[in-house]
Amino acid sequence: MRGDVADLKRDLQGQALQVCQHLLPAGKLTRGEYEVGSTSGEAGKSLKVRTTGVKAGVWSDFAAGAGGDLLDLWQAVRGLTFVETLDEVRS
Repeated sequence: MRGDVADLKRDLQGQALQVCQHLLPAGKLTRGEYEVGSTSGEAGKSLKVRTTGVKAGVWSDFAAGAGGDLLDLWQAVRGLTFVETLDEVRS
C-alpha cells in the first residue's frame, strides 16, 4: 500500500470485502453489504459495510450511531489512535 492517507483510503476501498473479512471474520456478505453485529465482531446485522460501487468501504453501525470509511472502521475495531491505525494499515 502507498503512504499518503488519500492513497490508503483508495487502496482500502478497492479491497473492501477483504478488509471486512480481515477485521470482522464473523460477518456475512449479503447483497453487496458485509454485515456483522458491531465493531466487537460478533455475528449480527447492526453494522453494515458497503463492499461494491462508489460507496465501497462506507460503513454504519445503526445500533451505535457510528460510521465512516474503512480507516475509521479499522480504528474502531482495533481500538487504535489514528496514527497507530495508519501504521498498522501500511504494514
